[in-house]
Amino acid sequence: MAENTGEIHAMQFIKTFVFCFILSFFSLSVSAKEANADFIHPEDLYSHKIQPIFDNRCLSCHSCFNAPCQLNLQNFEGFARGANKLNVYDGTRMDSVVPSRIWIDEKTTEAWRTRKFFTVHTSVDPQESLFFQMLNMRAVNSASVKAQVHESHICAANMTELENLKKTQPQLGMPYGLPALNDAELESIKSWIAKGAPGPGKEALKKASTPSEKLHRQIADWEKYLNHSDLKQKLISRYLYEHLFLAHIYFKEEPREFYRLIRSKTACEKPDEIASRRPNDDPGVKRFQYCLIRFPGTIVAKTHLPYEFSTQKLARFKHLFNESEWDIEKLPSYEAGVAENPYLAFQSIPVKKRYQFLLDDAQYHVSTFIKGPVCNGSMAVNSIQEQFYVFFLNPEADKMVLSPEYEKRASPLLKMPGQFGSDVKFSSAPGDLKDITDFRESYRKLRSEELSKVRPNGYTLNDIWDGDNTNPNAALTVFRHDQNAVVMKGAVGDLSKTVFVLDYPLLERLVYNLVVNFDVFGNVGHQLLTRVYMDMIRMEAEELFLRFLPPEQRLSYRRKWYEGVLTSAKMGYIFPPVGSAEPTGVRFTEETETKRQMVEKILFYRMNDTVRGAVDPINWRVVVPPQSANLKVQAKGMDEQFRKISSIKAQGKSPFARYFPDVAYVMVHPKAGASRVFTLIHNKEHENVSWITAESLRMAPKEDTLTLREGFWASYPNMIFELSEKQLPEFTRQVSQIKSDKDYEGLVSKWGVRRQNPNFWKAYDELQKAYLAYDPIDAGYLDLTRYSL
Repeated sequence: MAENTGEIHAMQFIKTFVFCFILSFFSLSVSAKEANADFIHPEDLYSHKIQPIFDNRCLSCHSCFNAPCQLNLQNFEGFARGANKLNVYDGTRMDSVVPSRIWIDEKTTEAWRTRKFFTVHTSVDPQESLFFQMLNMRAVNSASVKAQVHESHICAANMTELENLKKTQPQLGMPYGLPALNDAELESIKSWIAKGAPGPGKEALKKASTPSEKLHRQIADWEKYLNHSDLKQKLISRYLYEHLFLAHIYFKEEPREFYRLIRSKTACEKPDEIASRRPNDDPGVKRFQYCLIRFPGTIVAKTHLPYEFSTQKLARFKHLFNESEWDIEKLPSYEAGVAENPYLAFQSIPVKKRYQFLLDDAQYHVSTFIKGPVCNGSMAVNSIQEQFYVFFLNPEADKMVLSPEYEKRASPLLKMPGQFGSDVKFSSAPGDLKDITDFRESYRKLRSEELSKVRPNGYTLNDIWDGDNTNPNAALTVFRHDQNAVVMKGAVGDLSKTVFVLDYPLLERLVYNLVVNFDVFGNVGHQLLTRVYMDMIRMEAEELFLRFLPPEQRLSYRRKWYEGVLTSAKMGYIFPPVGSAEPTGVRFTEETETKRQMVEKILFYRMNDTVRGAVDPINWRVVVPPQSANLKVQAKGMDEQFRKISSIKAQGKSPFARYFPDVAYVMVHPKAGASRVFTLIHNKEHENVSWITAESLRMAPKEDTLTLREGFWASYPNMIFELSEKQLPEFTRQVSQIKSDKDYEGLVSKWGVRRQNPNFWKAYDELQKAYLAYDPIDAGYLDLTRYSL
């Protein structure tokens, strides 16, 4: 009996012990889960709810330097930094300002406060939260806004200013001029604010900054290559960095994981970026590293410059730069006059290698002056036509490539405004301009004289680069949309008014004048000289194309491109004809329309279909492939419908093109399958683009046309049209009958999605989803600051 009692007590003890153990384990598990929940809850809230709202409803305005009051919401760091009332694009400031590039110029929120960035998270009470109340102000006041979004530079720095705005300008609630956030989105923001507006947790931050496992080896290989210690490699890496500092570098294994190439004070394991004003400024330290770091925020289209790195690209760089026979005794300095002139700074690298590097990815390099430090391209794009083709001089025909002696003579003449720095005194600007203009004219004469010696019969068709029969960067088309533009591969749209041919000196100057040397925070003198020098580059590029045409027709085309008495006088003074009588080696079958003939010769005789790309069945009317090319410009299906309204001049009985905004997206829903999206571009013709101001006085609206192309070819849409495939014939018919603003408004009323349309965000979300599916590498969030009323 005692033994049984003992056994019973023993069993009870064991049961109690097991029960306590289980209870203890359960309690520990619950505690661990609760602790973990406390840790990851903010991450879940911000990463999975708040940032998606920012992406889909806020980034359409709040990204890059043109964000209202510099409030950048591409990631939490931008929200924490807050806002600043300084207008980065102040084209009248007499003195440069300190750069305020997010993720670069300061590393902490506290440091941004010393730079007069004020918080928008003013309270955990949503009623006292500046950020939430700006959103709520739009929700309670849905009145339509009459001004364009980008025209508003007003923002509140505190609750007192906000109360004044509510009384005087209640329409300034966010999203400005667009439908308010819905109840669920507002509630998510409200709940987040009440919890203290926490950012992402450690795990989310680590994931966002750490490369994917499959990329570790490649990144290590690239950093090892870029940081090799010999002088030759140091110069190569400096050259690569100055051309790729804006790139969103990606690897095909993870095409939506983007990286920036930076200069770091420390080893790449823990990089500390050097925040120099320009990439060719002195780094300020004796030793630094080139590092690849994850791009920290959401990608927006207007600044997205994808550039692929791969084992093949690394091998290409090594073959191009490292395996050739050249050497260097001393690295170039960073002093003024050298660092801003790549022809002097990198003269040790053979010109042919530098030029081939630019040609390999010409679309990227031409795009940098549009999507670079200016975001919306306002300083650059009003100096170019609405549409033009770009071709390149064959390296084997480029005098600077062929002759080191010529290179030494030409390089000092290729001075650019960057050598004068970010603060150009207004009083000294005319003298500085005369200085660089005189050097440029000396270079033009030298170039023409040398060409006459080595090519007495002129350029031939073979002197146009053919992409080595494989590279589609050999033919590009630039489309301008107001203060922005896009660079496409191939000859897109009908025959352009002007045509560029770029050689190495022109292409390198395009990059250095408008990207490497340009300071968006510089003063009015710096911005003025940069803009004027872009005029010079444009005129030289057009002049180089004209050298392929018969001499008796060159001046005639030039006069058509620069109409107007004052413009003709200006051209005669600052850009007198040089070499206009020299012969051409190209043979033309017709005496007229030699521009068209030359373009067709380049596209169909000089380039194969891999390089040239597909024919443009929607837009080509003047451009016609020769019969020998066995190519038919035949539009079918949707293309056939869009061809009814494309490339038709806005004159006579068909003036419809002139009534359209700069760019619109046409979203066509088929019976089955995914929607197809076409970009509708309004090509506004100019009498000339030779002046910085009064552009509206130099328009030629009767020459306007529409270009349509499937895909996403604009960062700043002005309108979204939405229709079914069945309705497309009716849509194009209605477009063709537009003869007034009232007619166009009728089109918008039937097919357009206005800013105040209750379904606006639904259409915008569908457009963004289609963009990512259509082009997962180039896709980014669109900007709505110029969306039509």
